[in-house]
Amino acid sequence: MDVTSDWFWEGNVVETIARSLILDGWNVISKADTRSRQRGTDIHATRNSQTLLVEVKGYPSKGYRDPSRAREIKPTNPTNQAQQWYSHALLKALRLQTKYPDAIVALGFPDFPRYRALFDETHGGLIKLGIAMLTVRADGTVEAWRLNGKDRESCEQLRLKG
Repeated sequence: MDVTSDWFWEGNVVETIARSLILDGWNVISKADTRSRQRGTDIHATRNSQTLLVEVKGYPSKGYRDPSRAREIKPTNPTNQAQQWYSHALLKALRLQTKYPDAIVALGFPDFPRYRALFDETHGGLIKLGIAMLTVRADGTVEAWRLNGKDRESCEQLRLKG
């Protein structure tokens, strides 16, 4: 079982978001090599004078990526692990905002019910922080949300196009 072939694996989510950004006129400056577990900003893109920095997480698989453990099942429930990954992404987004105060900072996740629930539980804080959200569906569709206002209904689709 090769977990990197799953559409929701982090590297595939990075690639899908990057392709969507390019189609919308963004210049992708860099993408993290998730396969090698490269550290740093997952996606750095620019358009005109705007900078977009995206911290991406995949969804936890039930199996291991390490070929020597491929037949084993992970003991951690994926929904519990997803909450940890969400919190790690949020911390990274906050650090990016501090380091690059003029950039648009976004979180990127595959579209899973657990991530949607976490988004619903934290959208008020994301609004205050000005953090955008990008979600990737299994069919490769990317939805981008810029959070404005004080409630969920005020989320507007992030205009990635010029």
